[in-house]
Amino acid sequence: MSISQNFPEEGPTLNLNFAGSRTLDPRITFTRTSTGTYMGSDGLIKVAPADSPRFDHRYVNGEIESLGLLVEESRSNLITYSEDLSQWSLPSSITITPNNIVSPDGTQNADFVSTTVNESGPYVSITASQNTTYTLSVFLKYGNTPTIRLRDFDGGTNPGHHVIFNLLTQTFNSALNLDDYGYIPYPNGWYRVWMTFTTGSYTNLSLQVRSASEVSGDETFYAWGGQIEAGAFPTSYIPTSGGTATRNHDRVYYENVDQTEWFNKTEGTVVFEHTDVPYNSSTPVGYPAVGFARTSDGTSASSIQYYFTKNYGAAQYLVRITPGNDSANINPPGGTGSAAAASKVGFVYKADDYALVRNGSLVGTDTSGAVPDAYMLIFGMNGVTNTTNNWNAHIKHFSYYPTRLTNTQLQTLTK
Repeated sequence: MSISQNFPEEGPTLNLNFAGSRTLDPRITFTRTSTGTYMGSDGLIKVAPADSPRFDHRYVNGEIESLGLLVEESRSNLITYSEDLSQWSLPSSITITPNNIVSPDGTQNADFVSTTVNESGPYVSITASQNTTYTLSVFLKYGNTPTIRLRDFDGGTNPGHHVIFNLLTQTFNSALNLDDYGYIPYPNGWYRVWMTFTTGSYTNLSLQVRSASEVSGDETFYAWGGQIEAGAFPTSYIPTSGGTATRNHDRVYYENVDQTEWFNKTEGTVVFEHTDVPYNSSTPVGYPAVGFARTSDGTSASSIQYYFTKNYGAAQYLVRITPGNDSANINPPGGTGSAAAASKVGFVYKADDYALVRNGSLVGTDTSGAVPDAYMLIFGMNGVTNTTNNWNAHIKHFSYYPTRLTNTQLQTLTK
């Protein structure tokens, strides 16, 4: 086969380059009934107004990388003063100097923390739910003590959860009773450090930020942006000042695509790339999807979609579904998915001729079933009115071809 045969002769009739353009096509509906934060192209944390899309970035090897459109589920920051550590509980050895240094949002509002006692630091406590997974996070910058302990401790009735971060080497000295933990780098020496764990029978949850290495004189570091959220991974930062705050879910969809010139009701090809917001979970929750859903409400009652479960160990890919009949159901080999940080996905639909490809490899085909009436394009949710089954991801680009491309072409486009 010639090289030209590996690529479609005609380009896509819908081509949404979210990472490149950092804009949203005006034909697409976007809603979020709250503000939301993201990293801008200058590396600083920005606040997007309600109903405004967020085009997020990350800081990698000294460079700012555009990730595309950020879509997230709803989360709440349960800390009432996320940026003013002087409002936290302070041992007698701790001195807080507010607004001492420029924070990750570009404002001089980060605090300088100094302690005369090793293993001491500010902390904030909330009332937690039993047997619930929480993620604790805070932005830290090196002062003179390289190792900082992030810890939950309720006063002695549980074994505790902690991880020691080395801000100079971005490594971990130790960790205890955690589901997951990690670093997220930001410019100007800042790191967002986080840990995830599940509570037992106790209900007092505490985020403690403590020095963990002895140096000559006082031990110092900079801190900003503390967050406690119920969930198995960290989401975008939610600022608070005097009370808890909630960032509501993102909704992104394109209605009535059957009335457009670019869409083909009988056959077509979808190719998109996503970079997942990282997390670790053992419980499948919901089936957020990307693809074409029922026009009335965007649900999966009639659809041609690529589905996810929220834990990738049991991911399901469902290319076609009609009410009561999953006749074109394509699952990954062995029924499990992949936790790849970035994926290029493609699927094709045509009567009795479906295929799914991921990262250049053919996942599967199905030769049964007519094409259902499914004409709303959705990006990372399961139904427009469903408030819980949201994807947490960056969508880098989305392309649609009005013909059923060959499997070879699909594999080439997703490499």
